[in-house]
Amino acid sequence: MARADEVEAFLAAGFNVGLFQRSSQLTWRPISRDLHGELAPLFVGACLYRAEVHADHDLVQVVVTKPPAPSRFTAELVASTGDWGLVDTKEALPGIAESARNRFCVLTPYVDDIGAPILLNLFARAPVGVRRVLISRADHEDQMPPGLRRVAAELAALNVSVLSFRIGRADAAGNETSHAKVVLADDHTAYVGSLNMNRWSLEYSLELGVCVAGRSASLIADVVSAAERVSVPMR
Repeated sequence: MARADEVEAFLAAGFNVGLFQRSSQLTWRPISRDLHGELAPLFVGACLYRAEVHADHDLVQVVVTKPPAPSRFTAELVASTGDWGLVDTKEALPGIAESARNRFCVLTPYVDDIGAPILLNLFARAPVGVRRVLISRADHEDQMPPGLRRVAAELAALNVSVLSFRIGRADAAGNETSHAKVVLADDHTAYVGSLNMNRWSLEYSLELGVCVAGRSASLIADVVSAAERVSVPMR
């Protein structure tokens, strides 16, 4: 079903040149019955190629946090298209942490009292020996915001490097800051989405993102590595 739109586009193109006819919403037939015998081995070959040879550069899952029940959004989603194939954020992020082998990094601008224990749990799930990095945003005095300050000892016990992406500009007003939300395992798996580590995101809001495994994850890792290099230890 993931390729259904491509197959339908192919059949529609065949319809335009007189190869296929559509007898129902989901049923197509070759106009010439001889085409049955010619198409069958073609599709069998395509199926074997997909199963045995071809591999996508990226595997992508849609990750969602739904508003708490009763939710008009959730009711509408289930009634219209259903939620099949969607992965709950609370299930996706721990799996990323556990899959890390060298570096586990969380890039998030906002952390409060609700999000801090979630962060601790993720870092605790990373295997022993993995380098743990948290990139967030210091307050206006370059110190830890209250949410992180309350768990500073626990983060230190887990050997988490807590960095601030809040960089002053010498030649312009304001600061360089990050609004990105990323949970990254090495360079092979990454969550990118709208989720903040705070009460609004975790308990009230619809949050949407993707979990990417493969080539694109390595590009995301490059971005996170650059952010880590320019960030400074948080006081």
